[in-house]
Amino acid sequence: ALTTALLLASGMVQAHSSDKDSHSSCDVSSDYSVSTYRSAFLFTQDKRKPAEIGIGGGRLFLDGKEATLTAADHDRLVEMEREMQKLVPEVEKVTSEAVDIAFIALTEVARALASNPTKTVAKLDSEHARVIREMNAKPLALLNDDAMEDVVEPIISEYVPEIVGGAVSSALKAVFGGEKKCQEFEARMERMQKELDTNVEARAKALEPLAEAMCQRLRRIDDLDNALEFRLPDAKPLQLLRVDQHKRTDAP
Repeated sequence: ALTTALLLASGMVQAHSSDKDSHSSCDVSSDYSVSTYRSAFLFTQDKRKPAEIGIGGGRLFLDGKEATLTAADHDRLVEMEREMQKLVPEVEKVTSEAVDIAFIALTEVARALASNPTKTVAKLDSEHARVIREMNAKPLALLNDDAMEDVVEPIISEYVPEIVGGAVSSALKAVFGGEKKCQEFEARMERMQKELDTNVEARAKALEPLAEAMCQRLRRIDDLDNALEFRLPDAKPLQLLRVDQHKRTDAP
């Protein structure tokens, strides 16, 4: 049960369907940090020039200077903006719900196994609220490589040792308490795992339609991005984001 909960806590927040061949399983990454500024979108990175790419009103800005576009590219950027404006609330909802699922799993295990359940659960509740606030403040940042992993790993690192310590302590007490105590401990672990599986599966299933819609929108944005005629000074395309092609059964 402990292993299941920890896997859920580190994996469910990625909001991927368990069906790896389904359309809702999309692997999205970007070399840029994505943020909003008023009605515009900013893509920033510090590895090369331009360091900042801005999109707003169908116009493209490279490090603050407007680029010349074809009429077709102008229309593509307008459509990209529309899709990204619709994407923001979807990302907020999917990631918030997925993180809720992860924290529920951790909290239930902590309540059952932590050496000081009351204190650990209170700290997890506080951490949960903090993570949600940070994600909602910069929802599109979660499209960046390893963004969700960066959110989750510190939490896992902080709380897992205490939960594991409590689990080991409970297991040892059961072992030295005789066969009956061992059987009771095993039965409690099995019940907890079944409850977690049931609760998490139901919430994850309810999240799938929105995750699917979000993936479809991301694919449309990626297609528009790939179709841009504009090239950077080094002759490379913008490539603002990437959707993993080998999972795209609908790719042209």
